[in-house]
Amino acid sequence: MEKSGRRFYARLLLSIVVGVLALFVVMETAIRMIIDLPAKTDFYSSISRMDIQPLQKKIGVKTAHGPGWIHLGWVADPEKEIYRVYRVNGGVDTLLGETRYGSYLVENAAPGKRYVFRVLSDDGAFDRTVSLAASPATRGPVHAPRISSPWRPLFRPKKSGDYVNDHAVFRDGDGIWRLVGITAFGDGDYSKEKYFAHGSSRSFPPPPGEMMKEENPVVDYVRLAWAPHVIREKSFYMWYSPHRAYCAVSDDGRTWKDESDLSFLPKNPQFRDPMIFKVADGQWLMYATARDGYYSSIDVYQSFDLRRWQYIRPALKMAYGAELAGAQASTESPFVIRFRDRHYLSFTYNNGSFFWNPLLLAMKVWPGKESYNDTLVMQSPNPYSFGVYRGRKSPSSLVAELRAHAPEYAEAGGKWYITSAGWPWVASITSGEVAVAELEWDELR
Repeated sequence: MEKSGRRFYARLLLSIVVGVLALFVVMETAIRMIIDLPAKTDFYSSISRMDIQPLQKKIGVKTAHGPGWIHLGWVADPEKEIYRVYRVNGGVDTLLGETRYGSYLVENAAPGKRYVFRVLSDDGAFDRTVSLAASPATRGPVHAPRISSPWRPLFRPKKSGDYVNDHAVFRDGDGIWRLVGITAFGDGDYSKEKYFAHGSSRSFPPPPGEMMKEENPVVDYVRLAWAPHVIREKSFYMWYSPHRAYCAVSDDGRTWKDESDLSFLPKNPQFRDPMIFKVADGQWLMYATARDGYYSSIDVYQSFDLRRWQYIRPALKMAYGAELAGAQASTESPFVIRFRDRHYLSFTYNNGSFFWNPLLLAMKVWPGKESYNDTLVMQSPNPYSFGVYRGRKSPSSLVAELRAHAPEYAEAGGKWYITSAGWPWVASITSGEVAVAELEWDELR
């Protein structure tokens, strides 16, 4: 009797454990499905299928390179074609690899050596050969950014909202510094953020005791408007999110026009916080928050005109061992800096794993408020690949952990600066304003 009782309780305990695990899996799956409902995707991004062949003929294969690396880029037809990349040497083609997307990264290139590459689609319709000399420079030392001064207020809206979250800092056509960023009235509600607060100053940062002057808000197009980034190339382009890429264009950096025909769907769900980086003449990369399967990533899109984009690869993957794997993606606010021939990818590591975190966020509950300020910085000799992150205890390209939320980086007057912002209900560095501090770079090796 006693033995059968033990068996009963053992079976009961096992049933409870199995039931809890099953409930966890169901809830985790359900939350991710619900969150992804508005997240339509398309790996062609903003290039239509009918434009593929004309653009392939026009663009061919573009190259970018730096110390130890060469990148080949082209317009791809990922639904129909596989592309094989060959090294041509002495009339002999040696297969290097293959890809569905218009991107191939060659690492460990010999300094100054001349290379010939051939890119060939499996149906033979796309066949291009390019020749170039690799960068003569060798890889310089790795540096780590460090916040080297106290934070001080930079900009606080009063007329257009009560706070600023993710934002962009840039100079307009007259050299005036401008800041545009997420805002709304209240202490932070992402469902109400539909235009950008706007500040200006003649110097960056303004003199001690002063802040940027508030200007009229921009990009009010009656839809969610999150995390802008501005880049200038003749015109000014402001790319922003969420769930798809939106674009506004300006001639002067002050007044903006919606360019709805440039909007595009991403390759992976949870797309937001796009940031643009010019990698070579006529070549740009867009970095964006994403979730590729269960884990988060930072995806890269490629453009040859700043208007049409295609997904090409993850810049940073996350895998087993990573501390966070949020349903809403945990790799927020990516920003890439080129410093002394190396590249540094900064991102705010937020949004906890498992199904209860989106529910807590909706109720304005953030477990461990200091985690809101966790920003990681990775390094790479090239801007296309920063490796795989499996947590702080595993080897990776991680070089610094900074206490800032959604930071921007700016160089002015021979100094580097970092900013921080965030929702007042959770931020601990700021209370509605954008703050700024000085940044220094320490050589590691």
